[in-house]
Amino acid sequence: MTISVRRLVVTGALLLVGVAASVRAQGIETVANVPFAFTAGDTKLPQDRYRITPIPGQHSVFMIRGERNGVVLMTRTDRLNDREPAPSLTFHRYGDQYFLSQVQLGDGRILRLTQSRAEREYVAAHAAAKSTVVVASSLPK
Repeated sequence: MTISVRRLVVTGALLLVGVAASVRAQGIETVANVPFAFTAGDTKLPQDRYRITPIPGQHSVFMIRGERNGVVLMTRTDRLNDREPAPSLTFHRYGDQYFLSQVQLGDGRILRLTQSRAEREYVAAHAAAKSTVVVASSLPK
């Protein structure tokens, strides 16, 4: 009997931790209207309204998903932006090609993506100048 009660208590505690992590992640989920097609990692994504959601329990993993497309990406947490924790997406732009390079979450975390194979190949094949484009995002409604 004691083992059953102990299992029930442990299961309940784990469930509460999972729910708390999920609620915390939902609190920093953001939405961005990206007005151009872009590449995230090695995945091409169309112009769309995207939800950016951190994966609970994984500080450097997030999901970006639109109406029909999405991708899960691993990043490195670069730093916290204490001054302006406004959520945003940052892209490297080469001519008419855009590559996601950074995500700033509503809690101030800045997630940097390493340069993808697709971006390296594009840069090697084209002599285009690089510029940076920032798309502001907002809290979901």
